[in-house]
Amino acid sequence: MRPKRPVVEIRFESLPKGFYLKRNLETPRAEGFAQKLGISEIQSEARKEVEKITGIAKAGIATQKVIAWGEGTWDGISNASFVATEDLQALPLERYLFHHWKPPLSEESANDKDAIIGALGDLTRRMHSGGWVHRDFYLGHIFVREAGANEDRLCVIDVQRATRRPSWWLRSQIKDLASLHFSADPAFIDEEDRERFLKTYWQTDRFSHYHRFLLSWIRRKGDRIRRHTEKSLGIPYRDFFKNKYY
Repeated sequence: MRPKRPVVEIRFESLPKGFYLKRNLETPRAEGFAQKLGISEIQSEARKEVEKITGIAKAGIATQKVIAWGEGTWDGISNASFVATEDLQALPLERYLFHHWKPPLSEESANDKDAIIGALGDLTRRMHSGGWVHRDFYLGHIFVREAGANEDRLCVIDVQRATRRPSWWLRSQIKDLASLHFSADPAFIDEEDRERFLKTYWQTDRFSHYHRFLLSWIRRKGDRIRRHTEKSLGIPYRDFFKNKYY
């Protein structure tokens, strides 16, 4: 979808895992105020992503493993860059639910679903309480490994836009939660599942008035994301998921 930001999968017969090579062949975005004023140098997209991956990993959140990265010039762009990350050997959660959680669920699938939703709530809480917000926190950026303990099965990717915020900075956290709410296909994720996630995230058995205020905020923001997506893609929300389940 972005010709100047191609991602390719590379595999070698001699290696047990492949890797993904992402190239950034466009001018990087200025993120900080000093960068926008030209006081500070704009970092390459690969450098930003590697720094975010390192910070997220130090916070105890499973993420991608960087194999190599670099920056240089390309076609007149002085800070083109690339980053290579190890194949997670996992499925994005938006695709995993289609292949594993089709109703009616078996007891095994229901237990798997409850466990992963709980693990996602715990991961999100730890990320936010550690001061990190993802800013692109959709189910497609959360990967599920097939085996291992539930707390180790989830991995967060595409963290180049992630940033540090004080734990009391609710606006960015609400955006992350609304992105999850929007990207959770209602054909597989019902209201009970959403409540289970939030109760784990807020570490509560019952929603207080304050929680219900936040819940309404999440839903309003999710509705805005849905309207924006429908307008930009020119398709209704129910068709948004049709190309996700290959």
